Amino acid sequence: MKKKTISDAITNISTEYIEKAADYTAVKKARKPVWLKWVAMAACFAVVAVLGVGVFQTGLFGSKTDIATLENGTKIVYHKSKIAASSIDIGVNVTTRQLTEEEIAILFPNLPATAHAVFGNKELIGFEGNIGNTKMVISTTDTKLLDTDIIGIEETSTVNETSVIAGYFETDPNSVGEQNVIYYATFKLGDSTVYVENAGKKSESENVKNDLSIIIQELINNGVLDLSAINGYYSAD
Repeated sequence: MKKKTISDAITNISTEYIEKAADYTAVKKARKPVWLKWVAMAACFAVVAVLGVGVFQTGLFGSKTDIATLENGTKIVYHKSKIAASSIDIGVNVTTRQLTEEEIAILFPNLPATAHAVFGNKELIGFEGNIGNTKMVISTTDTKLLDTDIIGIEETSTVNETSVIAGYFETDPNSVGEQNVIYYATFKLGDSTVYVENAGKKSESENVKNDLSIIIQELINNGVLDLSAINGYYSAD
């Protein structure tokens, strides 16, 4: 296991999409290749569904919200936002290791997750990985692992008594007029802060939003992360 700086260990928020965004000016920073590849979404989650199509609403100053309604009637409201990249330095050497299948099964039951544990000075400070095509960054301490700032209004929804702050943003059209959309959300599971995002073509925004909404509900339904499942700091080398 190799030591990494925080920018090496923690993946940026969908960098390929951010660079194209029209609504903000991103301060880009050269980074090494992502060390964790995205995996294909499992066939289906089956136990949860999102009903109907999204409802767009326009408020003051032309701001927009997009609403996902879950099977139980719960609504997650995504507010259109802007995003800007920023760098962070937590002042410690960051080391990562891939979670075992057993650890994944305990931390993220019933979800097609792959993830790395992130350690600062050999102490667990979070996780970074994917649930299907959805990216997740989880901080288990006060250390900020996400090096991206969200700018603009965000909406707070309640899912199973948990407050969820959610939003979305769109990229600038490319040379053939195609746009991408990124939906994201953040919420607390006990003392851990969870950030998730899902990206795709704007023409497929309903699926992108609904897939993320299902994952949010599943993570919250799973409850507080059982950090005792992590078998400490060690090198897999």
